[in-house]
Amino acid sequence: MMFRFFSILSCALFLAAATAGCGYKIGFIKHPQLDSIAVAPVINETEIYNAASDMRMMMSEAIMQDGTYKLSDLRRADAILYITVQNIAFGEAVRATVENEVEYRPDEWRALMIVTYKLIVPGQGKPLLSGRKEGHIRFQAGADVESGRLRAVRQVSYVTAQKIIQSITEGW
Repeated sequence: MMFRFFSILSCALFLAAATAGCGYKIGFIKHPQLDSIAVAPVINETEIYNAASDMRMMMSEAIMQDGTYKLSDLRRADAILYITVQNIAFGEAVRATVENEVEYRPDEWRALMIVTYKLIVPGQGKPLLSGRKEGHIRFQAGADVESGRLRAVRQVSYVTAQKIIQSITEGW
């Protein structure tokens, strides 16, 4: 009985020691001086309306989903993220269907978004981090192609925002 108790206790201590590790942290490594990020109003250089608001909303969502940094307002943030949407393009991903020599619209489209970003600590002119990211998605549009494109802008904004936050959290 006593032997069984000590064997269970030693196994428990071994498991506790093995899972304690050597002080390694699993997850992203954040900048040591930053705890919060704010997303400034996004600049839209495209002709797609709502691209700036969609990108800002999706960037905020990506920061919250990632969890490495806290999302903050512009006055209290440790760093401010400035984003410029430079290009949004749509193209045919899957060729159009043809029946009885009548060509229909494509079954699937693709969307591309190109943005530049700068992470600036308030009061400092030089960016802490800057770069250019591209996001790609494929989407299907129903009878109303314009509605499909507007939803695609939101989706490609989120994909691009995820790439930006990954660059920020892994950039140190």
